[in-house]
Amino acid sequence: MTQLSEHFALEEFEKGGPVLTDYVPVLREFCERILEPIRREFGKLLKITSGNRNSEYNRSVGGASDSQHVYTRWSCAADIQIPGVAVDAVFNWIRLSSGLPFDQVILERGRQERHEHDDCIHISYLRSPRQVALEGSTHGTGGYLPVKVG
Repeated sequence: MTQLSEHFALEEFEKGGPVLTDYVPVLREFCERILEPIRREFGKLLKITSGNRNSEYNRSVGGASDSQHVYTRWSCAADIQIPGVAVDAVFNWIRLSSGLPFDQVILERGRQERHEHDDCIHISYLRSPRQVALEGSTHGTGGYLPVKVG
């Protein structure tokens, strides 16, 4: 296993395709600056449900053509869940009081209405973050609505 930070390994992000060596530095920053602080705040395992996606895999799961799940040297993203913690609580902490340097955070509701295990938080990292928060359906099945940050 290749450790990116204390609690996150490279392999957790490779379900949708291998992460190129050139993209590991930005992913390491993402883990250290975004994911580790979230894990510390909630004191529980943070599960990566989707990380890097090659273009073909991204299309097959209904990802946006410009998805930050298709990693670059400057950006990356993950869909996360914290088992035992409501996604709303995590999303609200991230967008309202965490101070984390995220690019986008999206509360995504699963395909089946109110099935908690399908809900996730999409969070992305860009070396020059925009600090955008949105809410909507997973896999591009509906539009996203902006919500307040900070």
